[in-house]
Amino acid sequence: MSQKRHRSSLFLLELIFVIFFFSLASAVCIQLFVKAHLTEQETEALNRAIPLAESAAEAFHSVSGNLEELTELFPGGQINEAGDSFQVLYDEGWRPVESGEGSYTLSITLDTPTAGASGQEIASVPSLKRAAVRISNQNGIVYELVASVQIPRKVPAR
Repeated sequence: MSQKRHRSSLFLLELIFVIFFFSLASAVCIQLFVKAHLTEQETEALNRAIPLAESAAEAFHSVSGNLEELTELFPGGQINEAGDSFQVLYDEGWRPVESGEGSYTLSITLDTPTAGASGQEIASVPSLKRAAVRISNQNGIVYELVASVQIPRKVPAR
């Protein structure tokens, strides 16, 4: 009888170890699946954001840096009060949203001259307009690039 009890307790102990091992392995697999899902969502957002940002940069170039003309190319876009930023809101399916809160934001912000290391302001080139094109969501910036356009100088007639 003692030997039978000893065998059953060993079997029970082995069964507990096997259950522990499989529960630990399943916890690791669940974490991997969650991480893979989050990575897939980030990759999908990036794959949608890159062509949209490139399109916005090309539009910025085609209107010679005039943000007011961008409203014709991007319906639903709005310019801020200062006139130095243009924004379009998009929903989860990357469709423009007229009002309210969108999941993604396309913003084109004109760059201002920055101060150099000596504290003096860098002379801006009047014939060059630069803008930061950003696609962002609630978690931060998804994609960002810098667009610049050279405005041709007008030669005075003699």
